[in-house]
Amino acid sequence: MAYFDKQTETAPRDQLEAMQWQKLRTLLEVTYARNAFYQRKFAEHGIGLPDIRGLGDLDKLPFTTKLEFQEDQEEHPPFGTNLSEPLEAYVQYLQTTGTTGKPLKWLDTEESWRWRARCQAHAFCGAGLTSKDVLMLPFNFGPYAAFWGAYETARLLGMLAVPTGGWETIQRLRCLVQNPVTALATTPTYARRMAEVAREEGIDIRNSKVRAIILAGEPGAMVPAIREKIESAWGAGVYDYAGQTEVGTYAFTCEHSKRTLALHVIESECLVEVIDPSTGKAVPEGTVGELVITNLGRIGSPAIRLRTGDLVKLRKTNCPCERTFAVLEGGILGRSDDMLLVRGVNVFPSAVSNIVEEILPPEREYRIMRCRTADGADDLKVQIEVAQGTEQLPDLLAQEFKKRLNLRIEVEAVPVGTIPRSDYKSKRVIDRGGDTTP
Repeated sequence: MAYFDKQTETAPRDQLEAMQWQKLRTLLEVTYARNAFYQRKFAEHGIGLPDIRGLGDLDKLPFTTKLEFQEDQEEHPPFGTNLSEPLEAYVQYLQTTGTTGKPLKWLDTEESWRWRARCQAHAFCGAGLTSKDVLMLPFNFGPYAAFWGAYETARLLGMLAVPTGGWETIQRLRCLVQNPVTALATTPTYARRMAEVAREEGIDIRNSKVRAIILAGEPGAMVPAIREKIESAWGAGVYDYAGQTEVGTYAFTCEHSKRTLALHVIESECLVEVIDPSTGKAVPEGTVGELVITNLGRIGSPAIRLRTGDLVKLRKTNCPCERTFAVLEGGILGRSDDMLLVRGVNVFPSAVSNIVEEILPPEREYRIMRCRTADGADDLKVQIEVAQGTEQLPDLLAQEFKKRLNLRIEVEAVPVGTIPRSDYKSKRVIDRGGDTTP
């Protein structure tokens, strides 16, 4: 069993909470003293530093949203005011992809950048990686956290990193089989895309040296059907970790938890809460709610009580790996703003995706169209790629939707290759507004 910091990862809860309080106190002392964004925010809510005397007072602090950070940067360009140090202290620039609005810029000091790498090191070690591994990074070079986080973590752990930015998929595959690459860090979409190209080009990736694939950015390892397809195509173990540009890596799977579909929360480096999205009140342990995160080591650009919009189920339980970190059962279950009411039935697009993944053959793409009826209600339509000899798939899928979701969802067959492939993340849920045509 590999750990990044076994003493911390297996600490009794009282020691873990004492560590969290010490880090939170330091974070708040710095933030109250010199972070203009949170100074204004706390003053508006009438919360002073003396009001926070322990972890039990965390809920006295106001929530933060990504939209607030975006608005702050629009009002105070280019980087906003969520900076606890002078600009010359910052060494790393990141930017979100902008899939949920205007791209958000994020800066790190040398100290917070090292902290971010340490967080991700928990995830890499949870997947069993060591300094003996050779890690391929099939990402395009850019300001996105995925590449840089993985690269810096590889350096921290002493691994040989193989960056392949700017290459086409076939070039990456040839590099992979020509070199002793033992691990990949990528998105589920691109792991599958690489497997599809390898099959088309006759490249045997199952007999390569790759033994571990670490996924992030979108649902993958926590969805059994997706994990099984990737493990079957690659002949390698698949692991998952969760993170955000504003927060860093905050949860990961180990050899045991990946089988039970649970993510270990890195509680030594962040505080997590689960709230009712409607009321903002804490929900009982084991109840589905919205994940709220406070990062404890990114003092130069903190995220305090950040509402993620992700739905999770948190439990404090021990894992056979001996880690005492709480877990998110089932990983990220969905988005609080994704639920649709389709003909009286509440449904998440992720539930539709899970069924499609179970039935659709590997290397076949699909997409879910969110439409509106004439009276403004939500509706769904699913397109799937169908090859000759599998013409029965649309009917089979429609039957499964009816049986498992109690919904009649139209399933349309399209030729293989119709739906665009991605070299990063797939956009499989398309909002068609009032248009019900593809």
